[in-house]
This record gives sequence, structure tokens and C-alpha cells, in this order.
Amino acid sequence: MDSKLKGRVTCVDYDPNWQVEFVKVKHALFGLLKDTVIAIEHVGSTSVVGCAAKPILDIDLVIENHSDFDSVKRILESVGFAHRGDQGIQGREVFKRLFEDEFMAYHLYCCQKDSLELLRHLSLKAYLTDHPKVRDAYGELKKNLAEQFPEEILDYMEGKDEFVKQMLMDLESKGYLLTEYRSSTSQ
Repeated sequence: MDSKLKGRVTCVDYDPNWQVEFVKVKHALFGLLKDTVIAIEHVGSTSVVGCAAKPILDIDLVIENHSDFDSVKRILESVGFAHRGDQGIQGREVFKRLFEDEFMAYHLYCCQKDSLELLRHLSLKAYLTDHPKVRDAYGELKKNLAEQFPEEILDYMEGKDEFVKQMLMDLESKGYLLTEYRSSTSQ
């Protein structure tokens, strides 16, 4: 197990190095998966400039269709990742590193390009980028929750739930909810 993902729940101010670290991980993953993925997306709070976050990258491997998943799974397992299923979130397959590497901590997911979960990830990123007051309020909430629940990740996540649900409703009403995938990166 990647020891960088263990320990206290921490939330810190935005760090521009997160973008640099994402590019490093992306290049390594793309070297393995270039024939099976159509994109590798940086999502989650670390992808939003100015947003406080847990210093853990969230990365979505984007595949054209579900038939590509077995190839992704086989390649990732061959280098030391374990597939952990969707963990209760349809449209997002979770992979865990079973090894240490030189990269900062990251969560790795695989999503089909038309999955609702991928579209939500990218929609939230765009919404928070365009709405700094919401971004800042979300960051403050996460910092407060990390202080309140430094040892309880589930309580931390539950504490964000209503805010995230409200953001999803707001972004849908304001036309931010993507209905189809558009790559935000180039390989």
C-alpha cells in the first residue's frame, strides 16, 4: 500500500506544485496506457487553482468505451495496481497502488468518456474555477472539517456531502453540467 495515503486528514492552501506533480504522474501513466486511454484528466480540488485541498491528486483515466477497461486493468495490475471496483460510485473504477513511487499521493480512477461521474468531476472543476467565492467557501469548509476530524476520513467526507450536493445542483442550473466529454488536456 502506498504509505503516502495513510495518516491524518489534512487540508492545505492551494499549492501550484500540484499541477507539476500531476504532469509527472500523467506522463508515467500515459507511457503505460497510451494505446488504451483517450485522456488522463486532473480532477478534484487539487486541479482547481486557488482551492484548498487534501494534498492528494485525483486522476481520471478516460476510456472510449467499457470494452477498453479490461486492457487498462490488465496493464495497471501488471505494474502493481489493484482494482478495487467502483466502491459504490457507478461509472468510476478505483485503482490502488500497492507500491511506493516518487510521485506525490494520488487516487486513480478509470471512467468511460460518457460516464456521469467523469462528467461531474469535470463540471465541478469548471464550476469551482469560474466561481472563486464558492471555491473559497468549499476550501474553508474542508480545512475546518480536517481540523475537526483529523483521524476520521469518513466523517470528513460526510461533512462535505451537503455542500457538494448543493454545488452539483447549482452547476446544473447554471449550465455547467457537461452532457458529453470534451478533453481538457492534451497528451
